Amino acid sequence: MFRSLTTLLLLSATAAAQDAPRVEVPLTPNASCPIMGKKVSLPLFVDTELGRIWVCCKPCFKKILANVPKAHQTAYPTITEHGNAVCPVTGTPVGEHAETITLQSHRFRVCCEECAAAARAHSQVTLARLLGPKLTDVGNTTCPVRGTTVAANTFVVVDDHIVHLADSKAIAEIQLEPAALLQKAKQIAAAQPPKPPHVPKAKPQPKPTEPAPPKDKELP
Repeated sequence: MFRSLTTLLLLSATAAAQDAPRVEVPLTPNASCPIMGKKVSLPLFVDTELGRIWVCCKPCFKKILANVPKAHQTAYPTITEHGNAVCPVTGTPVGEHAETITLQSHRFRVCCEECAAAARAHSQVTLARLLGPKLTDVGNTTCPVRGTTVAANTFVVVDDHIVHLADSKAIAEIQLEPAALLQKAKQIAAAQPPKPPHVPKAKPQPKPTEPAPPKDKELP
């Protein structure tokens, strides 16, 4: 799993045990800062409508946001095209209302415009599901570590299950009891109100431009 990804492996304290769940955070970072050209620092990144862009230092944040398309093109000069048949947001087949979007170095399809917006808002989870189609998203909206609402793009993979978290520091605590906290996340998700089935919707058509009313002729 994730052989094609650059991953930051987070090994639990009991990783020596053969039955210990595997804990990891899949990442697909750009190698060089698009502003300075230096090696990126993994804790430093900016989330944009084109995905996450890593940088070398904090002063680069504003420069990234000043021109996101240019920064993205520099950070990810090569784009991989995916002919995916399943939407990585909903897990449902891509159909007639499909939208094509680009996140980081990947261009792929989602089932509708609504999912395109969700994919951009949760780019790291979306890419994890795109590149790891066997992953199961637990879907917990409450963090099993903090007991508070989860944050966008903050998650860990425990034994091929995506567990959503409230903050990145909670990842270290998942390492200590991965099996127990995975089970807790599943219990949280099971107690949540069920989501209604996703129905892909056609992209709204722009309203036709109404012709301007004729101007009154000036009297001679």
